Amino acid sequence: MFDMLKVGRNIVRLRGAAGLTQMGLADQLGISYQAVSNWERGASMPDISKLPELAEIFGVGIGEILGEGQGQSSGIIESVLDQTTGDYFQRGEGTAQELSDLAPLLQNEQIGEAFEHVKEGAAVDDLLALAPFLSEETLDKCAKQVFEREGMESLLKLAPFVSEEALDELAKTVFMKEGSRALPPLAPFVSEEALDELAKAVFTKEGSRALPPLAPFVSEETLDELAEAIFKKEGSKALLPLAPFLSEEILDELVPQAFTK
Repeated sequence: MFDMLKVGRNIVRLRGAAGLTQMGLADQLGISYQAVSNWERGASMPDISKLPELAEIFGVGIGEILGEGQGQSSGIIESVLDQTTGDYFQRGEGTAQELSDLAPLLQNEQIGEAFEHVKEGAAVDDLLALAPFLSEETLDKCAKQVFEREGMESLLKLAPFVSEEALDELAKTVFMKEGSRALPPLAPFVSEEALDELAKAVFTKEGSRALPPLAPFVSEETLDELAEAIFKKEGSKALLPLAPFLSEEILDELVPQAFTK
């Protein structure tokens, strides 16, 4: 990502070298001096449409405004200004990292169009940088690919941006591939309905000992239902780890039975 503080310092330096005040620069750009002040404080970035104007006023290249090491981004900047971003990425000239660096300067539509050409090779860090600008549908597809390619750790990084529906499906896949131990970190992002189904599957496949880590995320109704099955199958001692998550009604029903056996 661009270092907004660094860009701001560059604008301060170049404005000073050009002998301009904030108000004078703002007048030439047709914007408020507060906008220039925000740039220079690193609170915001210039709109990409203003970069050629700034470069002309300062007599420098766009790369010098954006900071050292950003010269390689001039191609995509020109493509955005010429409205040929899709062509630029379609030719294979852009990368996901380059797109994530430029995201603060682009419109969501431009990011979405360009991302279609680089998504296959996008690293998780690039996806995280681009997530606020991408559609939920695109992120859902990326999350599935990331899990298949890199596993659970990378999926968890993307989870806050992925739809609940997609995460419900992925949670089932995680359980089938890695077992119940992999589910708790993902549970806060999964629907209660899906977790209820998974809890029943966990009990069937792995027994009651695997349920406590999931219990805080499972509905009380489902846990009560499982408690009855556990009591019949494994006895009252197996219920102790689940007791804090069960309803008073089911405990009142099962505790007396435990003493009569």
